Amino acid sequence: MPTKPNTHKKKVQLNIDSDLADETQAILDSLGLNQTVAITAFFKKIVADGGIPFDLKLNADQQNRLKLQQTMLKLPVEDLTSKGELSRH
Repeated sequence: MPTKPNTHKKKVQLNIDSDLADETQAILDSLGLNQTVAITAFFKKIVADGGIPFDLKLNADQQNRLKLQQTMLKLPVEDLTSKGELSRH
């Protein structure tokens, strides 16, 4: 869907991790782009593709890490808040 050139602009604000923003800016600087151009290109690609232009899924390592975290949450944890309980261990 083509966009109309310079008709109306909408201000979009977002909160993003500071380190991620800095790393992204360094890459954009090396490409001679600014954040507005990059985000506009991303939005245009979403419109052209009719969705996010890349897979949003966990890779195998991320899936395994998530399973491990979920398993660890199920493990019983002993309460060691008193000196007596602590000294037994």
